[in-house]
Amino acid sequence: MGRSPTVTIQSQETCLSGITTLFEAEREMPGIFIAPAVEVWERFAFLATPIGLQLRILALEVHMKRLTTANVIAIALLLLASITAGAQSRLTSNAQRALQWLQCTQQQPNGQIGSGGNPIARSSEVAFGLAAAGQDASAMKTGTASLADYLKTAVSTDVGTNGELLLARASQPHAGPTAVVIAQLQAAKGTNGEYGADIFSDALAILGLRAAKQAVGPDAVTFLKDHQQADGGWSFAGDQYTDSNTTALVIQALLSDGVPSDDEAITHGFAYLQSVFGQGGFADTPGAAPDGNSDELAIQAIVAANQQADQSWRSKLDQALTHLAGLQLGSGADAGAISNPYSKLFATTLAPAAFLLRPLTISGLAETAVPLLTCSTTTTATPAPQPTPVTSSAATPPRLAQTGASPDIQPSVAGLAVVLLGAVILMRPRRRARRR
Repeated sequence: MGRSPTVTIQSQETCLSGITTLFEAEREMPGIFIAPAVEVWERFAFLATPIGLQLRILALEVHMKRLTTANVIAIALLLLASITAGAQSRLTSNAQRALQWLQCTQQQPNGQIGSGGNPIARSSEVAFGLAAAGQDASAMKTGTASLADYLKTAVSTDVGTNGELLLARASQPHAGPTAVVIAQLQAAKGTNGEYGADIFSDALAILGLRAAKQAVGPDAVTFLKDHQQADGGWSFAGDQYTDSNTTALVIQALLSDGVPSDDEAITHGFAYLQSVFGQGGFADTPGAAPDGNSDELAIQAIVAANQQADQSWRSKLDQALTHLAGLQLGSGADAGAISNPYSKLFATTLAPAAFLLRPLTISGLAETAVPLLTCSTTTTATPAPQPTPVTSSAATPPRLAQTGASPDIQPSVAGLAVVLLGAVILMRPRRRARRR
């Protein structure tokens, strides 16, 4: 039997319920417009039957569910992407405002940061924060001398200070030569592997030498491990009075020399840091209120060990960043500083690096530059009191009211996105149940 001649469908008023255009008809029934007339009639006749119509309805339901699922997933992914970008933007802004306060109110005519106390250490910490922001230390100046100019000529005989100065010079291209400081630190090392007179200074010396790509030797690692206390922490003086600041610093020093993050000393150190976490931030000792300095060093230790890959530590990292941002003053002459009852300067110098998630185990300028904010015409450098080193027996600064930062919405909006995804997954079994 010969084939019937082909026909062209001219009317959309057919029994294909739900199809409104010729394009949709062709997509649902490929070849419909070039099929023989008899075959076309047979297809339309079948679709007109109850079974055909039911199949068509089921097909449309499946199609719509697929579109709905794809759309909701896309929306959720866009939400999560915008949340991440928004959170990172806020942290960058926090770092910028901290650097602005340091430059515009704390930098002296000779380029140093702060007056009195230990300006080499404070200046070195700010230079490290500038490196995290991808900025050369020569860019920070309020007069003719820049921060880099000051660091070029800075000289110290203190081990911990030289450790910080070496960190700064290893991270900044114009902050001065490293050779002299390297030689000083290497000469200070004792036969037992100790560099400084205290554990805090010893860790700083190791971090500085490793930043300058210098070997420290296994005896230096052994010395630090031997001084870890039963609770997993380290103390400033090497005794049983452990504190989170020294512990976080030692963790980074060990990591900088290649000790793996799953090493027993590291894991016990993080167990100690977990014991001082509470009220949304890290405290100096267990049971104390969280403070900015403890937040900053703990944040750096978490990032250095990549602990944020674990959801529990990711949550602590997010909360500590939010707490630190909440301590940043939002207005007044000290806007941008981290509030602290003892010294805003001491609490702020490490804040830019912490906000930008730069641990002390990384050196060099960041590839992406964060612009520095300009100073207003009314801000001038003012002397800032310097604190004495705080041992574990000293009182921990109380937590101040959070000002200058909006609440972190990342967990709540991210949770909403997850709920939407979960609702989509549950849609199919619910609809099947109703059809029965």
